[in-house]
Amino acid sequence: MVEGAAYSIARNITNGIILQVCDLQKVEAAKKEKKETNKKEKGNRRNEPTYFTMFAAEFLGTALLLFLGCMGCITQVDNPVPSHHMSALAFGFVILLIIQTFGHISGAHLNPAVTIAAVIHRMMNFQMAIAYIAGQFLGATLGFALLKALAPPDYVGDGFCMTLPHEKITSLQAVAIELVITTTLIVVICAVWDKRNAHNTDSTPIRFALVIVGISMAAGPLTGASMNTARTFGPALIYGNFKDQWIYWVAPNTAAVLGCGIYKYLFAISEEETNSEEVHLDEVKQDKC
Repeated sequence: MVEGAAYSIARNITNGIILQVCDLQKVEAAKKEKKETNKKEKGNRRNEPTYFTMFAAEFLGTALLLFLGCMGCITQVDNPVPSHHMSALAFGFVILLIIQTFGHISGAHLNPAVTIAAVIHRMMNFQMAIAYIAGQFLGATLGFALLKALAPPDYVGDGFCMTLPHEKITSLQAVAIELVITTTLIVVICAVWDKRNAHNTDSTPIRFALVIVGISMAAGPLTGASMNTARTFGPALIYGNFKDQWIYWVAPNTAAVLGCGIYKYLFAISEEETNSEEVHLDEVKQDKC
């Protein structure tokens, strides 16, 4: 009996030690898991875009758009004076530069109409959109002010780089032209954002730059091919000339809604259809292998 009791006591002690060791291991594993989770959460919070970061990217991008783009519109140094195609190319290549620099940070909207389209697509919240648009207007104004301060006064006289309707077209015609070209731009952007086009983004800066060049070459002589309220507002504010300014507030921002609507109801597909299409393409690739 004594030996049985001693054996039982020893067994209980052993089991207790084993249980305590197991409990300690569980506690250590839980602590380690919690530590890793906290580390991941901190990393995610660090990687989340801040309002200031997005504001700064849009501010600098739009400032460069006006500074370098309008610098490319200076014609006094050339003889003979180049056609408007040169300014279209200048703005296109500057946009290429900006998208390459800031595209992976803020998307390089540079344009309130594009930001409005992003809100409609639920790609950003309203508060972030305000930060974007504030950066765009401030950047456009200060970028153009910097160019005016650095360039020879004779090169940047009154009306330089302003977008105004041609004298031979009416205000309504100008609105219609800006509405059509900005709607075209928004449809192109919606196509870039489409998940079915995700594998074609390697040369987006070049493609988008050429889109801007093409539209600017076509519509530039008639309305200045603004497509961008901030781009028009900057020079207008510096010169204090707000003639026909309303055209470039109404048309581009209306086009943001119109372009999104056209793409959504004519060309977009549901999330489920997108996923099924991706699965189907994967199956085709596997069959080929």
